[in-house]
Amino acid sequence: MSVRSPARPQRPASAELQRRRDLRRRKRVHFAAQLWSLLLLLSASAGLGWLLLRHGWLLRTPEQVQLTSRSPFNREQVISAAGLRFPVALLSLDGASLQQRLGAKLPVEDIRLQRQLWPPQLLIDLRLRQAVARAVRHTPQGRETGYVDRTGAWISKAQQEQARGEAVPALRVLGWQPRHAGTIALLLRELPPAAAISQMEFRRNGELWMQSRALGPVRFGSLDQRLPRQLEVLSHLAEQQPLAQEPTQALDLSDPERPELMLVPPKSSEN
Repeated sequence: MSVRSPARPQRPASAELQRRRDLRRRKRVHFAAQLWSLLLLLSASAGLGWLLLRHGWLLRTPEQVQLTSRSPFNREQVISAAGLRFPVALLSLDGASLQQRLGAKLPVEDIRLQRQLWPPQLLIDLRLRQAVARAVRHTPQGRETGYVDRTGAWISKAQQEQARGEAVPALRVLGWQPRHAGTIALLLRELPPAAAISQMEFRRNGELWMQSRALGPVRFGSLDQRLPRQLEVLSHLAEQQPLAQEPTQALDLSDPERPELMLVPPKSSEN
C-alpha cells in the first residue's frame, strides 16, 4: 500500500509578474481612452464641418458676390447667369458648375472663381469674348444669326446681348460651321488690311468666297494648304492699282500662281 505525499502549497505570484500584468492593464485602459478621445474629436469635427457648411460662411445677399474691375457685366447679370439663390453656403458651391453656367449664358472666354472665407464673399473674374464679326449659320431649326470671336468660335445673340455697349462689328461671316473656326481665326490674323475684306462666305460646296472693298468678289475655292499663298497674292493685288473688272466679274485665286478674272456665278440663297 502506497502512501501519497502531501501536496505542496502553491507559491504566490511573484511581484515582477504582478507588475507586468498591471502594466498591460494600464496600457489597455490608456489605449481605450485615446481611442475614445479620437472618436469624439472626429465626431466633433464632422459636426462642426456640417454646421459650417449649412450655417457658416453663408452668402446671404447679392452684395457678397464681388466682380473684378475688368468685368464687362454688372452683378445682377452675373448672379442671374450663374443661377445663384440666396442664402447659399460658400463652401457648398460647385465651381465647375458655376463656370459652365456662366460660360453658357455670357460671352466670356476666361472665368476665375475665388472663395473668401472672411468676410464671406465669392470673387468672380470674367474676361469678355470680343465679337469681331457678325455671323450666320444653318441649324436643323433653320437660319441663325450670331457672332464669332477672334478664335472663330460662335457667340449666340443671347450671349452678345449681355455685353451691353459693345459696338456691332462690320465684318460678316456667312455659312459658319464648327470646322471653320480654325480657318476663321487664321484669316482674322492674316487678312491684308489693304484688301478691306467685308465678308467671308463658306459655301456648301466647300468653297470660300470673300468680298473685298478694294477688289470686289474674290474666289479662294476649296480650303487647303494653298491658303497662305492665296493671302499673299491677295495682299499684293490689293496694294496695286484696282482691277479693271466688270460688276459681273470676280477675282479667282483658286490657283494663286495664276490669278484671273471670272464671271460671278449666280447668287445662292443658302446664306
